[in-house]
Amino acid sequence: MKMYSTEKPEGYAVSAQELRIRWNIKQVTAPSVNDEELTQWEANEALCSIYDERGDLIEKVIGSVYDTGAEIATINNQVTKPQDYADYQDFRLLAKSLVDTWLSTKEVG
Repeated sequence: MKMYSTEKPEGYAVSAQELRIRWNIKQVTAPSVNDEELTQWEANEALCSIYDERGDLIEKVIGSVYDTGAEIATINNQVTKPQDYADYQDFRLLAKSLVDTWLSTKEVG
């Protein structure tokens, strides 16, 4: 899911038992209510638990972009829609990398 903030968000944020994993963090400009440009931060975000295991974290990151039906359809249509499948596989690798970075940070801290 997308998240927006007036301040640059961290890639990983913990609050109580909640872990937010964020990626594609970028500053964007959008029109505001009074037709002035509003500069804000935008990122993709997955909501997890600090107690989630690696597989669960990866599943939640992927699930924040692909619901179960979309994921199955992408896998089943890999022959007819190879670019969609390649994008999905690239995102799976990103999800694993994000989770592994969090887990290595968690072990150090």
